[in-house]
Amino acid sequence: MNTQKKTTTQSRMASLVVVLVILLLFLTVHSFLKSSQYNSLKEVFQQDKADLEKELDEIIKDYTDVIVRKKRLSKRLNIELSKMSKLRDSIKNLKVDNYALIRKYRNKILSLERENRNLFIKVDSLNTANQALTQENTITNEILTQKETINTSLIEKNKKLEKKQKILETKIAAGSVIKTSPVRVIAMKERSSGKLTSTSRSSRTDAFRINFELLENLVTSSGEKSVYIQIIDENKKVVAPKGITNLKNGGKIQYTDSIEVNYNNNKLSLVSLILVNREDINKGKYTVSAFVDGVYSTATTLKLR
Repeated sequence: MNTQKKTTTQSRMASLVVVLVILLLFLTVHSFLKSSQYNSLKEVFQQDKADLEKELDEIIKDYTDVIVRKKRLSKRLNIELSKMSKLRDSIKNLKVDNYALIRKYRNKILSLERENRNLFIKVDSLNTANQALTQENTITNEILTQKETINTSLIEKNKKLEKKQKILETKIAAGSVIKTSPVRVIAMKERSSGKLTSTSRSSRTDAFRINFELLENLVTSSGEKSVYIQIIDENKKVVAPKGITNLKNGGKIQYTDSIEVNYNNNKLSLVSLILVNREDINKGKYTVSAFVDGVYSTATTLKLR
């Protein structure tokens, strides 16, 4: 009886040991599987974390590039960039046991990507507008360059025309001067009968008879003209001065006689008889000059003994 009980007890103990061994094996296998799953999950977490950081780095780079290129949007882009930088820092500091936050950060990144697309749409719109403005500016610059070229050409032409005009004015001014025939002068003495005859002696000279012609000139204007006659001796002293007149070149002369004539562009003969005091007439050479309309015309000389 005792032997049978002992055998039964041993059989039960052996069964218990088998069960325990099986349970131990089960727990060992289960623990291994759990550990394997944990390691796999950790690897997935690390990969997702790295992917999130990479995505954020790319978005941040895009924003930074846009901020550099588009200063008008820089304020808003800087705000979004600050958000993404904070989110990236949060992901870097994420613990392994916070795997549940990956979804949350995924949603935030999706939201940032939507904002990113909206902002880049605006950037593209600005780029398009900027390209249009650049093209318009290029066309405007081309037009301005053409206008400046035309303006420079016109200035050069105007300078040439002004030069030609000055030459023409000079020619017209020269052409409008009324020329005269050679001046003829005769010293005259008065006879007892009152008649004047020529003389070559200074001591008998009572008058100078001067005659010349205003020549034809179709260029100058017709009308009243002033003719002045000047007689000077060897000492540059004006004989029998009557007054002073201004010349067109800005100078002044003291004249001996003046004649007002009505010039109609045709040849016109002039005679001047200038009475002098024979006591003022000395031996020597006398120069007789004619000035017509404020311009020197011609001169001749007469020598008295």
